[in-house]
Amino acid sequence: MNVTTLPSSNRTLPMRTLMALVRPFRPLLVKPPSNLDSKLEWSLVGSPRLDVLKSLRKEFVVTERCVEDIWCYDIDRRRGSKGDDTGGGGSSRIKRIYYFCGGGFQAPPSSDHWSFIAQLVRQTPSIRLTVISYPLAPRVRASTAIPALSKAYRALMSESARAAEVVSLVGDSSGANVALCVTLYTLALGKAIQPDPETEGSSSAPAQRDLTPTPAPVPAPTPALAPSQLVLISPCVDCSNNNPEMKGVNRHDPVLTVTYTGQVADTWRGTDISPSDPLVSPAKADLSLLTSYGVRIEGIVGTWDVLAPDTLEFIEACRAAGLHGDWLVAEGQMHCYPLAWRYKLKNCVDGKDWIINTIHRSRRN
Repeated sequence: MNVTTLPSSNRTLPMRTLMALVRPFRPLLVKPPSNLDSKLEWSLVGSPRLDVLKSLRKEFVVTERCVEDIWCYDIDRRRGSKGDDTGGGGSSRIKRIYYFCGGGFQAPPSSDHWSFIAQLVRQTPSIRLTVISYPLAPRVRASTAIPALSKAYRALMSESARAAEVVSLVGDSSGANVALCVTLYTLALGKAIQPDPETEGSSSAPAQRDLTPTPAPVPAPTPALAPSQLVLISPCVDCSNNNPEMKGVNRHDPVLTVTYTGQVADTWRGTDISPSDPLVSPAKADLSLLTSYGVRIEGIVGTWDVLAPDTLEFIEACRAAGLHGDWLVAEGQMHCYPLAWRYKLKNCVDGKDWIINTIHRSRRN
């Protein structure tokens, strides 16, 4: 793991001012809207149908499709637009991003998400980006949502393999958790159904979560089912919400509180699984699954974020598992600060550009 740390002195005056202004309203700014259950159209597995901003539909080609009962939204450059090189003239392989938006596991993408996604498409050559509208709580809990999402994940990854696309899974906050969990779940599920010649016939119990019953028979994983890269933006990696370092960070965090993140985690996991279950806490998962497929784990986190202590420990766990990737740790920055790039704050723009450059580097691999 290559970790770059930006000192708190890197924060600009406008950034410090913004953080001071929003702090009195925490966590109201990130709470999901009320009455979403009646406002949205839902698939059978709890995936909400999204209302894509008109400005995005005007600038890009937006294709809505339902894959294994999961609503997906392809955001593509219009042919001939500035920077478009999707016509196949170059030697580089096409990059496919599957993006999972945050929202406390309970809300669809915000306008900040759509703005960030649009900029990813604008600034990354040969990109094809798909927004995954994963099932939301409390309508659906993680124990149902992740297996259902895994079916769509396998279908999409197989589709990308046939198109020879280099795949990155990108997510922010709770969306980063879902992207990581569904990848680990799918790879672990495939591993569990493969006979191990060294242990076949042994009565010893598996160390990982019992993955049965499964929603449907699943083929063993192939390299095509593993992304080349996971990019995590201020991720939630442990739904236990009990890291002792969180209390100290809580005094500084201008967006989240420890109480709120605990409530969000409880709503997502429900009562049928433990807070430390890898289905909701990827920090507790067998990370060697990602190592064996050469998946890069990369991300960005600000230290004035109550989720940061778990993320910093997760980075070290990735290092111990032999994983590779680049991380940017911004001291004194808030939760998901790159998503505020459209307000023209230098720190936010720099964070957004770091993410885009990291994705672009993976495209060349």
